[in-house]
Amino acid sequence: MKQKSAPDPEMVLQKIRYFCSYQERCRKETEEKLKDWAVQRKLIPGILRDLEKEGFLSEERFAKVFAGGKFRQNKWGRQKIGFELKLRGIPEDLIKKGLSAIDEDAYRMALYDLIRRKEKEIKRGEQRNIREKIINFAHGKGFEMEIILTALKKLKI
Repeated sequence: MKQKSAPDPEMVLQKIRYFCSYQERCRKETEEKLKDWAVQRKLIPGILRDLEKEGFLSEERFAKVFAGGKFRQNKWGRQKIGFELKLRGIPEDLIKKGLSAIDEDAYRMALYDLIRRKEKEIKRGEQRNIREKIINFAHGKGFEMEIILTALKKLKI
């Protein structure tokens, strides 16, 4: 049986630069990709440092792009975004920077829109549970309970 040879270091650098350039990546994702490519574990920290020096990898930039994207595209709240960033090994201070990049007015408007849309989806016979259903839905999307309750009061639901 033929043993798999270690990949060529220059080719690996070229491929991982491309991997990091076509989509913003976090350190953990990049490290996992290098392991998938059978790069020697002792070489990985140096490669990651080089990628950071060259600007291909930035945890702060990743946190901001991830937070903005998940908020705009998926209508996620800060709690859910923060949890996902934590799963990706992003430090707490960078998570806060990423979440602070979300515009407060846009955040509240997105929540109001979600609440209005959910209210229309709920069948008329279920009126007495409407508030509870909306709260569960919005909280499941990652919005903070205090902001949800304020929005419901403002929208008179």
